[in-house]
Amino acid sequence: MKKFNFGMSLLAVAVCASLSLSPVKVYANSVTLTLETAPTSYGGDNVYPYNFSVNSSTSTIPLMCLDFYNHINFGETWTATIGTISTTAEEEAAWLFNDANVALKAGNTLRQEDDQWAAWQAMDSAVTLPDGGSATQLAAAEAAIAGEPASFYKNFVIYTPVANSWPSGDGTPQDFIGYAPTPEPTSLILLGTGMLGLAAFWYRRNRLAGVR
Repeated sequence: MKKFNFGMSLLAVAVCASLSLSPVKVYANSVTLTLETAPTSYGGDNVYPYNFSVNSSTSTIPLMCLDFYNHINFGETWTATIGTISTTAEEEAAWLFNDANVALKAGNTLRQEDDQWAAWQAMDSAVTLPDGGSATQLAAAEAAIAGEPASFYKNFVIYTPVANSWPSGDGTPQDFIGYAPTPEPTSLILLGTGMLGLAAFWYRRNRLAGVR
């Protein structure tokens, strides 16, 4: 019995150590987003990238809009929950978001714009695509998602606004998609501390109980 409990303690420590070294995504469940800029427009509509500051950070992250018929203004702030990709439409949006980033790096702004429009229709079939390019990108996403491994979709998250935090007068809250945020060091430390504490608790309890 003593060997078993000591083994459990070692296991907890080992798990703690592995978590601190692993790429597990650990981040806050919600964040505060502020729309800073959206430098690209297409036919009068802003398209990806929408640049947001997170929790009043001085840096920004690029997100893709997923709701064409809603409206937001620069400088507006709201709280959003962070969720994983869970539907076919969201998988298509993830593929299109990733492709838009590839297009941006290659200087292909036209494909970037087509990806944004395709993502809008993927999420809402009522959206009318403006040209054949965006229809081509949507078809590419529909064909590609079946071949992507589950690990691919873990690289992306959906930011869904908390309804009561959405700016007044802007209609229904808008969802955005982006790359999964990097783990927060404080979260990893707290997780590791908790595991070490559990191991210490078991060790101490068994000593006091006189387990042999």
